[in-house]
Amino acid sequence: MKVVDTTFLIDFLDGSEETKKIVEKENVVTTQINVFEIVRGFFLDDNPSKASERAFDVLEGIRMLELDEGGIVRSAEISANLIKKGVKIPDADCLTAGISLSKGISTITTRNVKHFNRIPNIKIETY
Repeated sequence: MKVVDTTFLIDFLDGSEETKKIVEKENVVTTQINVFEIVRGFFLDDNPSKASERAFDVLEGIRMLELDEGGIVRSAEISANLIKKGVKIPDADCLTAGISLSKGISTITTRNVKHFNRIPNIKIETY
């Protein structure tokens, strides 16, 4: 099992054949954080309700991991350790990684290698 991040979901919603093949072939999940980022983007559109309905319809087949206590603690640990090293990445990426690792999932499929490659114990797959 692997987690797909926001870059993947955007490409999937845009009809990317690469992402469609991955969803069809592999057991993928995402996080509430990534869905939040997608829906926030739709609220920036001219017709946010229509766009967000479409997103939820398309994403219906992708299970969403919740941010629970274990995910919060793991995410905070990741963020704090990076800050101590002088490295800052967006909280959304720390949360995505923390939720994933707290659920025993270490692989994230993304085009955002720049941020996720700074997080220990995360394996990155690109497409």
